[in-house]
Amino acid sequence: MQVPFLLFLACSSYVLSSPVPETADAARIVNGYEVDIREVPYQASLRRRVVSGYAHMCGAVIISDRGLLTAAHCVVAYVGSPSSLRVTVGTTSRVTGGRTHDISRVLPHEQYSADTLQHDIAVLGTTRAITFSTSIAPVAIPRESFNLPVGTEALVSGFGTTSYEGPSSSVLMAAQVKIIDQQTCLRAYMRIAAITDGMVCALGHNPLRDACQGDSGGPLVTNNHVVGIVSWGEGCASSQYPGVYTRVSMYYTWIQQRMTLIN
Repeated sequence: MQVPFLLFLACSSYVLSSPVPETADAARIVNGYEVDIREVPYQASLRRRVVSGYAHMCGAVIISDRGLLTAAHCVVAYVGSPSSLRVTVGTTSRVTGGRTHDISRVLPHEQYSADTLQHDIAVLGTTRAITFSTSIAPVAIPRESFNLPVGTEALVSGFGTTSYEGPSSSVLMAAQVKIIDQQTCLRAYMRIAAITDGMVCALGHNPLRDACQGDSGGPLVTNNHVVGIVSWGEGCASSQYPGVYTRVSMYYTWIQQRMTLIN
């Protein structure tokens, strides 16, 4: 079975490949538009230590003054070395501005599987509190009962690539997408990977709009609730393959429990 590409950007790749890389690559928004951080103040850039300093690898989502969500595939390799990671918040630029916070805890879901891509979610804790402003603010976490009908419009944002295996964007991008029927998504990926209840699929049309490499871990938001975390997909903005996100509402209790460990 072919394994889908993760949307990580340790180097860069959103599409599934075989096998899944140890460190996924991040993706950028395809056919999106430049967005000011004040319109998506919950957006964060997760950065890893490199020889020259720190480089963007994935997106992240502010959910409290000490906690963020991201994709497990972005951080599972850093559980024992959280000091190798930082998050930058409050900036529209991928490389400059904003406020930087060191990471103190990396808590990927205990059942995350690099083989099936299930439970692709993690909680990050910062060493100090994040100060909120018009450009830095948390987004709500939906409860298990949160209603997300097919066709719901949602906003995905990130600093990933603007085309499959293309260059990364220097500024924050966003795109409107719509929630896809679960059975339709399941049929699309039938020969590649299982679409489970812990996943939700979305895609934009006319033109096709999607997350891409480098956007992994970033937010899919509707009605001020983060309903999805960018996880994986086959290519970027493909009419055959919707983007696949971790369904955040399925992990509401798990997130609340992990938040008690970082405060």
